[in-house]
Amino acid sequence: MKKLFFILLLLPTFTLAAPRIATSDWTVAETLTALGRPPIMVGDKTAYRTWVAHPALPPSTADMGLRMQPNREYLHRMQPDFFIQTPFYAGIENQLAQIAPVKKIATATEQGTTWAQTLIATRQIAIWADAKPQAEKIIADAEKHFAIQKQQLVSFNKRPIAVIQFADARHIRVYGNTSLFHVVLGKLGLQNAWTGESNAWGFTNVALSDLARLPENTLVLIVKPNPLGLEQSLQNSVLWKRLPMSRRENHRFVDTTWAYGGIPSMVRFSDLLVDALRQK
Repeated sequence: MKKLFFILLLLPTFTLAAPRIATSDWTVAETLTALGRPPIMVGDKTAYRTWVAHPALPPSTADMGLRMQPNREYLHRMQPDFFIQTPFYAGIENQLAQIAPVKKIATATEQGTTWAQTLIATRQIAIWADAKPQAEKIIADAEKHFAIQKQQLVSFNKRPIAVIQFADARHIRVYGNTSLFHVVLGKLGLQNAWTGESNAWGFTNVALSDLARLPENTLVLIVKPNPLGLEQSLQNSVLWKRLPMSRRENHRFVDTTWAYGGIPSMVRFSDLLVDALRQK
């Protein structure tokens, strides 16, 4: 019996390789990357760098083509174990299913981004990626991170904050209570200045002049990327100069955050927000 025991000890141990996952969706991609299971392929990797940025995808993640028009020949060659897709890509599901199984997850609800649905999606993606402990750590770390930052920002909890992106120098997206940004503001004990409508993507399109409807002490966070030449255009804009938000103390430019993301994007935005509020 002892001899058999020692023989078993000397036998090589085998661990299952992490699943080879492909996705068109950037929220799935950022979540997999944060879990330590980056996708082997992602849709439009170059644009991911512009709109998501962090966490950065490793060089080993290949570009599978446009998110809505994947390169099927390349996908056949790479042969992922399966795809993880969101409802937004239902139109290409049949194409992908001819290559590998398609697993579907909603990273947001029909009413927009919520913390509860983000947790559900994170945990389900982790199950498929064989990374359940990593998911629980990411969730626990995020909750702790938000709690610490909430205490740091107590002095700002009476000041309304508006989160916007410019379409051009006269038109903006302003993010409401269906947005990722609203979730983070709530986690940090801060007020969202925009109480008007917002769509399932979290925003509503308005004219720049509509910012005049917000409280005069609103701090406006302008999320990049910006249209080319925006800052120069605003310097020359009579309309912008008339708004209280044009004063230096009433607006900040913040780096790219994926507005439709998961926990990695939420934590990134909270960090950028803290840095912005500390600026003088």
